[in-house]
Amino acid sequence: MDQEKIGKFIAECRKEKNLTQSELAEKLNLSNKSISKWETGKGMPDSSIMLELCKYLDITVNELLSGEHLIENEYNKKADENIISIAKNSEKNNKRKNKIIIILSCIFVILILYFIGIYIYNNTELSIDYDNRLIKCDITDDCIICTFSGSSLMSMKSINVNNNNETLVFVTAKMLLQNKIRSHFESWDTMAQLNSGKKSYFNSSIIININNDIIECKDKIKVYYTNIPFKKIEKASEQELQDIIEKSNLMSER
Repeated sequence: MDQEKIGKFIAECRKEKNLTQSELAEKLNLSNKSISKWETGKGMPDSSIMLELCKYLDITVNELLSGEHLIENEYNKKADENIISIAKNSEKNNKRKNKIIIILSCIFVILILYFIGIYIYNNTELSIDYDNRLIKCDITDDCIICTFSGSSLMSMKSINVNNNNETLVFVTAKMLLQNKIRSHFESWDTMAQLNSGKKSYFNSSIIININNDIIECKDKIKVYYTNIPFKKIEKASEQELQDIIEKSNLMSER
């Protein structure tokens, strides 16, 4: 359909009926801008008011969509053309809508993935590999004190199990993924500060009270640093526990 042709036809028919844009707009309960938009070819009358518009302009819907007065022998031909034109416009509009929906869906998915990535980056904890230059452990009569020198440390945790005549204490330290990425390796980050003589690093410690925190503590105590999950250590059989010990680093014993 030729919107400009239809617009000029609406204006022509309106003038033939001696109606101003304001008067036609009032009859249709619309604003002057709507009539002006149609007549300049910048828009089309909504299907819900086409019949009423045609009534006031004394034309048929077929003539309105054709943008001209029709004689009887052209009527059927133009009707078919208008139906085909409407179908094509509808298909075109549907394709445009589908394209917009696809684009918006892609943007939505990208945003979700972005925020998931940000969450993972800010909240994921990674185990720190053992480095005897950074991790120290001392056992006193009452306490086990493990100290980690590192500016990127997030947390230190411990678990203990009794194995035959000795108590095994496993310690692990974690850092955030974002710190791991920024510093590449915790030891590089920390040792650079230690070697430069700066005091910008800090120590994190975990203190284990032997009498209160360890149930039925044995006379012999061994403290290991490990990256093995504590749940696996808790459920480990005697043989599995030996494998865990072999994969861990002995830091101190008494």
